[in-house]
Amino acid sequence: MMVDLRTQAWLDDMFIYGGGNVYGPPQLKEATDTRGEWAERFRSNFDHVLAEKTLTAAEYEARTEISYDTDVEFYEYLLKLYRFLFSSGPMP
Repeated sequence: MMVDLRTQAWLDDMFIYGGGNVYGPPQLKEATDTRGEWAERFRSNFDHVLAEKTLTAAEYEARTEISYDTDVEFYEYLLKLYRFLFSSGPMP
């Protein structure tokens, strides 16, 4: 897997909060609401992943053990997660 450093940092955080063994959007939301500098960096990296589409569904699955059938489906989920975390959207 050849992803840039910002994407890798975001992916590492997603492994902790959203990996196959821990489906943790509520925990991730709590962390993004309370963790200051880390939360700012996480959001910035999330913005980067969404804007640049730097990751494939297969790469995400290799790190988190959560699979999506297509990259389109994967990015639709990420957008829902982003709205949940940062815009008061419903839990994905």
